[in-house]
Amino acid sequence: MQRMRQNTMLAAVVLMSVAVAFAGCGGGSQAPPTTPVTQNASVTGQYNLVLTSTNGKGTTNIYTDFTQTGTTFTGAANTLVCPSNDLSQCEGDDAPVISITPSGTVSGANVTIVISFPGTAGADTVTMVGSATGTSLVGTYTDSLGDSGTWTASAAIHPFGPPPGVYDYSGTFNSTSNPLLIAPTISIELGQDPSSNLAGKATIMNSPCISSLTLSGQAIGDAFSLTDAASKALIIALPTGNSFTFSYNFQPTAANCAGDFGRGVVMTNQFPWDY
Repeated sequence: MQRMRQNTMLAAVVLMSVAVAFAGCGGGSQAPPTTPVTQNASVTGQYNLVLTSTNGKGTTNIYTDFTQTGTTFTGAANTLVCPSNDLSQCEGDDAPVISITPSGTVSGANVTIVISFPGTAGADTVTMVGSATGTSLVGTYTDSLGDSGTWTASAAIHPFGPPPGVYDYSGTFNSTSNPLLIAPTISIELGQDPSSNLAGKATIMNSPCISSLTLSGQAIGDAFSLTDAASKALIIALPTGNSFTFSYNFQPTAANCAGDFGRGVVMTNQFPWDY
């Protein structure tokens, strides 16, 4: 009798062990494994791009402001393309004559950008492919004129913040058409209004034809374009390290400095201050 009870208990233990093993192997009570979601790169805001040819054609700087929607992004219509970062070779920022608008897509960390612009050798379309790490982009490019190389892109070093943040700039300039023995000095206060447009003023010393400017314009990456509508003046500035080189010109019909044009250099404070 004792042996029968032991056999019965042993059989029950075996059945319970089988049931537990069966449930652990497939019962359907476990949640299915989750697939990690790939985060798409974010390419938005003021950007500086540099293309470096591997065929001896130097570098080309591109300044733009990207706006992203989902997996696509576009640059600003006033994008500047400047071979060798040379103001005299810059294309763009004069729509509707020349409007350069880069476009791109993202897929995870992968980024593709296409931009077309006129050049001395004819119209050129550049296709850039690469990857993003944070706000930094890096990759290779090919163009429709047979060139190829590497490229990098980074967010602006001196982005204009919300008002009332203001940058100070100071430096000198001189006329190319009528150079002066003593170069005039210029001090600029420049900030961004609520509509993301630039606004400010310039004070000029030692110029025979102008003493001040009332400025408005747009940031383009770390570059910027400014005008004084009343004085009929245009300024375009490009970053060169911690300084900016700029060109200026007055329209032939300007009341003062008519037809004058030239170059200058200004330095800026590292961070904007508030009024």
